[in-house]
Amino acid sequence: MKTYLIAIALLATMLFACDAPASKKKVAAKSNAVDKGKTPFASAEAHQFMNWWLMQNPITVNLNDQFRAKLFYKKDVIELFKFLKKNGQKASLFEGIQDTINGLSYKRFDPTKIASTNVNWIDQDRLRSCRKISKDAMWECLQQDYGITDYYYVSLPLFSSDKNWAVVSINYMEVSGKKSKGANRLFKKTGFNQWEEVAILTFWGKFESD
Repeated sequence: MKTYLIAIALLATMLFACDAPASKKKVAAKSNAVDKGKTPFASAEAHQFMNWWLMQNPITVNLNDQFRAKLFYKKDVIELFKFLKKNGQKASLFEGIQDTINGLSYKRFDPTKIASTNVNWIDQDRLRSCRKISKDAMWECLQQDYGITDYYYVSLPLFSSDKNWAVVSINYMEVSGKKSKGANRLFKKTGFNQWEEVAILTFWGKFESD
């Protein structure tokens, strides 16, 4: 009888051990399904740079709640390396930048990491859904939802390997289009969370250097 009970206990242990990984796999799959499709937050460095940039704007900034993707192109990379070479900087600071650009995707802002209070957050998903209808529909959505006729969208800052340089695309849109503009800019770090714009790589629209 004792041998029989031991055999049953061993069999139950084996069955539990075989079943446990499958159960864990099911739980993991369910967890991934929940997370899938969520736009991840950007890095702490990206938020630190944005805090500095927002401090340069004393008035309320209507800003997309996501960093945009695909705003840099080969021409920007060429202009970047031209600047580095001209100013005696090592090209290796931005080694592999084209691969980074090719892999860029949307990233969310984390409002809790933004110190500035002069931000009016615009829902990027709402903006895109309205833009798919038409350009006019997009502006109607913005006016109805937020009472605004302009907004900014920016790219993820691309930092150098030493974190002392950043390439950022900053774009401004307004309803008439007369003042809409954008530029891909190079910034140099001058101190803790302090930056200086040192070059405009490319630009579009009715652009005037600030």
